[in-house]
Amino acid sequence: MRRLAEWMKSIGPGRLINISLAAGIVLSLVFVHAEFTRGLNARRAEIRQAMDTQAIALDGTLAAISGRVERLREWTRRALLAPPADTPQLNAFLDGVAQAGADEVPMLDRVGPADANPLDGPVPAALLALPDRGLARHEGLSRPDRAHWRAEAATAVALAQQLALDVRTQPGLGRGYFIATSGLVAVAPWRAADNAHGLMAGIFERSAYRLSTLAANPTGRVLWTETPAPPPQGAARDEAPAQPPPTVAAPIDDQGRFLGVVAFDLDPAVLALPTANTAAGGAVLLLGSDDRLLSATGTPPADLFQQGRPTPVGLAAVMGKTAATAEHAGYLITTRPLANAPWRLVHVAPRAALTWSLVVHTAGSMAGFSSVLLAVVLLFNMVVRRMVRSQERSAAAEREARAATEQALAELRAAHDELDFLNREKTRFFSLISHDLRGPFNVLLGMTKELADYGTRMAPADVADFAASVHQSAVTAHTLLDNLLNWSRVQMSGTPFSPSVMPLGEVVAAAIHDLGPTADAKGIRILDASGDRHILADRTMVLAILRNLLANAIKFSHPNQGVQVTSRALGDRLEIAVSDRGIGMDPEQLDQLYRREAQDSRPGTLGEVGTGLGLTLVRDLVARHGGVLAIDSQPGVGTTVSFTVPLAAAPR
Repeated sequence: MRRLAEWMKSIGPGRLINISLAAGIVLSLVFVHAEFTRGLNARRAEIRQAMDTQAIALDGTLAAISGRVERLREWTRRALLAPPADTPQLNAFLDGVAQAGADEVPMLDRVGPADANPLDGPVPAALLALPDRGLARHEGLSRPDRAHWRAEAATAVALAQQLALDVRTQPGLGRGYFIATSGLVAVAPWRAADNAHGLMAGIFERSAYRLSTLAANPTGRVLWTETPAPPPQGAARDEAPAQPPPTVAAPIDDQGRFLGVVAFDLDPAVLALPTANTAAGGAVLLLGSDDRLLSATGTPPADLFQQGRPTPVGLAAVMGKTAATAEHAGYLITTRPLANAPWRLVHVAPRAALTWSLVVHTAGSMAGFSSVLLAVVLLFNMVVRRMVRSQERSAAAEREARAATEQALAELRAAHDELDFLNREKTRFFSLISHDLRGPFNVLLGMTKELADYGTRMAPADVADFAASVHQSAVTAHTLLDNLLNWSRVQMSGTPFSPSVMPLGEVVAAAIHDLGPTADAKGIRILDASGDRHILADRTMVLAILRNLLANAIKFSHPNQGVQVTSRALGDRLEIAVSDRGIGMDPEQLDQLYRREAQDSRPGTLGEVGTGLGLTLVRDLVARHGGVLAIDSQPGVGTTVSFTVPLAAAPR
């Protein structure tokens, strides 16, 4: 240390300052170089990561589209095995194809009333065909015999709706086609402004969907194409026509016989590239299988890409088929091939622009050194502010704890109210059990005791009367027990809820059959006007609902009257109603029913007794289906009780 001090004194203050300044400059340059290298590597890694993310996202979309096309091809193969549908529209269309002139294009589109058009659906679709007289003009097309021709046309009708559904539900699909080697084309969506002749010419004259290529390998994978647009008549050679969208197509064969293809135009939006990684003059490009530019974000460099294609210099830069990052002709070029289509993502950025941005970033980092002193000066102020913020956070935490406590108290009150309600319900139903269940059994015991003691000395008419009374008491006790068990299972979640699609008429018929003897005893006719709709519901629960509503309607109807079961669609739900023309209810009685205040069941028109539990069970079972129970009644006019369940389409 002494020698170092003596050496520093011998150098002198001036030289020492110069040496210190030179050392500072050297250290600064080393720091700048290290920071610049780190920033350049980080920028390259960011570009590679962003390109990988974009490639994965685009590959996922293309994989979903490819899978949809594969499933649609398999669906078409299975549909060809089913017997063809014989509809007037299809017959008229086939007759029109046979009678049309050579230059006509018969078409079955979305015209006339919706219920008479087999192609009516969420997206308009159309079925077109080359006429018999014009089929010979196109090489490679042939029409099968009448039976296969009808089956193929019927399949195309069904396939048109599948195409329409795929276009609507699958992102990235623009328009779908079924193109058959018989000259038949199904297209969706079909617009009023579309030109049938132009569409058929584009498909069969220019082979836009490569029927011949797919016919050579009918069991191969889907084919992605970028079909060049034909130059307009009279246009110059260097005039660039509008490029049609890329397409995806899959062949369809029937027992080795090539029938055609299922194809989709891709929505240009699916090829739109994000604007990330285009800073500093960069560009993200999507190149096709023949290196044609399909999509771009940013401006492609003119010395690497001209008129939508790479120049010889640019082609040498991007001709690699694997993922790579390289510098070429002053550009940093990153290439990522796609796994589900023969396309590539290419990121091109001028190296000079990246260098300048990194220089600016490094200069900003150097400015951090000068901020150290200012940071020390402001340290005390930051500590004080942190203390203030800590106090504010403590106060906010105290307020949040108070609010959480109040919320917990509110939830506890709600739980208490719910428990109190359930306790009252339990007391009420135990009261029903003690009252209604004891009554029928008392009658049963008394009647059976009377029959046991005096049955041998009683007249047959008296015995029959006693037997009828015993039967009525047994029916009442059975109904009470059945409803009580069903209600208790619903309350304890012991009844599994298993909804399925079923015809409503079958359930209504079963309920009417169960209540038939009761209705016949009063001369009441039950009319089933529920229709042929299908519902998504639990059959056991819906049957219990209908039995209870029909039993009430019969109970409160006068002899020789009628009870009707109807239904109507309300959006995605079906309203089922049971109507009678019995004694009805006044507003006060209805209000008690809605507020669940009714304690005892009213007697029927012939003195029938009830359990008081049926409507409670109905209300809970309807709630399990997410439905609504409604009661409309007028004294002396009758009562209509309706409930809603999910509406379903008929199974295929």
